[in-house]
Amino acid sequence: MSVVSGYVTEPSPIDMRVPRGAALKPPSEGRLRLLAAAEQLLATRGLEVPNREILVAAGQRNRSAITYHFASRARLIEAVRERHETPIAQHREQLITRLPGPEDRTTRQLIEAHVHPLAAEMLRSTPSYWARLNELLLMDQPLRFDQSPRRADELLELMVAHLSHLPEVEAVARVALTIRFVSNGLARWERDSQAGVEGTVPLAPFTLILADLAVAMLDAPSSVLPPVGAPRGAPRGGLVLAGDEAR
Repeated sequence: MSVVSGYVTEPSPIDMRVPRGAALKPPSEGRLRLLAAAEQLLATRGLEVPNREILVAAGQRNRSAITYHFASRARLIEAVRERHETPIAQHREQLITRLPGPEDRTTRQLIEAHVHPLAAEMLRSTPSYWARLNELLLMDQPLRFDQSPRRADELLELMVAHLSHLPEVEAVARVALTIRFVSNGLARWERDSQAGVEGTVPLAPFTLILADLAVAMLDAPSSVLPPVGAPRGAPRGGLVLAGDEAR
């Protein structure tokens, strides 16, 4: 495990590397059915859905099929996660390489680099359950990404660095809240879209609305004041809300 810019990072529980010279085998039909069934049921029924229901939905009569294909339920969930997070990460990396330098990049560019790969993956996976599952998986993680056991995202670090005018604790909190807001918004759109809720806009304009609001969240003026006597820009151990300093 290592610490990078305040974020705790560690390797993924599943080693996705392939030995040099080894041939990549296409996943078996049984494995693919289990992935699809698990994703849909976990996203729509919750993370506690029984294994037997996943097996039935996948057309598996062998009660050991999950163990056979994935070794455990936890690794099945991780495999579902990886098959979406890998293309999202690759897309996001492409967008990061196109960003201007730190002095020229905008909050909008950073937000779009986060949101666009998520929306693209939802469209690629139509009908999509990924946003809802991602929302559920995030619920089990600390709000602060620097305390999360998941691997740190380079883009989150760039967002925090972009808010260098704020104390780091506040910048990290803003980024964490913004990421949760985006995740919840996409999950809500996914539910409404699948249910055919009247007035649900297409994903493309919805993504623009979501990006507008996310930018506003990061760029909003701060109402948090440093403790009395602290130098300007110093890290704040105890945050003071505006108005409380006079009490």
